[in-house]
Amino acid sequence: MQESAAQLIDINLASNIPDAPETLADAGLTASFVQDLMIKHLYRSGVLTGCELATHIHLPYLLIEPILEEIVDIAYAEKRGGQGLGASLDRFALTDQGKSQARDLLQMDTYIGAAPVPIEQYAEYVKKHDLNSLDVNEQLLRQAWRDFILDDELFARIGPAICSGKSCFLYGPPGTGKTTIARAIARLLDEMVGWIAIPHAVIVGDSLIRIYDPVYHNPVIVHKENDASSLWMDDAAGDQRWVTCHRPCVMVGGELTLDMLDLRYNATAKFYEAPLQVKANGGVFIIDDFGRQLVQPRDLLNRWIVPLEERIDFLTLDTGKKFTVPFEELVVFATNLDPKDLADEAFLRRIRYKIYIGEPSVEAYKAIFQKECSKKQLQYSVESLDAIIQKFYIQAKRSLRACDPRDITDWIADHCKFNNQSRNISGQTLDEIFTSYMQELR
Repeated sequence: MQESAAQLIDINLASNIPDAPETLADAGLTASFVQDLMIKHLYRSGVLTGCELATHIHLPYLLIEPILEEIVDIAYAEKRGGQGLGASLDRFALTDQGKSQARDLLQMDTYIGAAPVPIEQYAEYVKKHDLNSLDVNEQLLRQAWRDFILDDELFARIGPAICSGKSCFLYGPPGTGKTTIARAIARLLDEMVGWIAIPHAVIVGDSLIRIYDPVYHNPVIVHKENDASSLWMDDAAGDQRWVTCHRPCVMVGGELTLDMLDLRYNATAKFYEAPLQVKANGGVFIIDDFGRQLVQPRDLLNRWIVPLEERIDFLTLDTGKKFTVPFEELVVFATNLDPKDLADEAFLRRIRYKIYIGEPSVEAYKAIFQKECSKKQLQYSVESLDAIIQKFYIQAKRSLRACDPRDITDWIADHCKFNNQSRNISGQTLDEIFTSYMQELR
């Protein structure tokens, strides 16, 4: 999953958020739909000004003003006074008749949120902002990953896979950094391609599907010019039904089932939740520890043969209606198993890149160890680490693992804290902790 804190970005950077609709036709919505949504918002909130109501449904006030007047004319709502500065600041509340109408509407669906985006507009946007335009070369990749320690040959192998914007297998022994690399790809896309807008919800016929998910979508926050405060990027300009986010990184592990790749209908709320691959559009979908899921690997791979090839996916509503959505994401399968043991040749042909991530070199291991020690303010002698590598890896015929420096230095930091010891680690302490750590791995 992505980091929880949204990064602060300079406001002068351009946003990919769509332009604000000037008419309901531009928004792809009918007046009756917007009216129903406004009534539900008034029912939940009690009293709202015209501007507050527009903010709640994420549409410009000028678009909803005639609809609000219609709601008053048909006696579903009434004015409760204002500031005398125009209808946008007048306060509105539902009448008894309007409340009855709201209760009837909530029987059909309980969605009370931003106005949705038509599925056609969503598909057009995603295809326009896909990853095919990604222009990455080795120099740019090394610069972007300057703080990321990889053996040199991996840059040349991973770079083309990223440029493809499609799919790849990262495979190799446990602890070699496959998941870390997959997450780093997501961060790279954010830097190289820029932000992407995620709609709060889309509408297919009369069915609502919620897409924006704060678990996977990390909104961009910007500084206001000449102001110490901050705002969401989608508050700055454009169509408020979309949230400007960093490129999504959706990661699943052994809990993944086929059901998670289909629309999920909430029978109580009476609207849908988008499947994981839709939430990953424009970013990276990581299937971690592939082959350990409850679902059989071949069943999962067969589910994605068409999406990986055609860049579209087929979803089905409870009514049986099928529709297509874009499948524009880089799918990364990270596994400790050989891909040949997981899928047949026909499917593997559709996975463009199979990249083996082996044990790091001694030099890379030392660099990772030094980086982890710097983060935790630990000091050690180079000679002590050389002796450790010789004893616990080379002589023991044990493979170096990229995850070991992180785990070992965590142990060391905990040891120092518990014993109230200096963070200048002696060779003897290093040897003792490595001995305990390696025993845990047996």
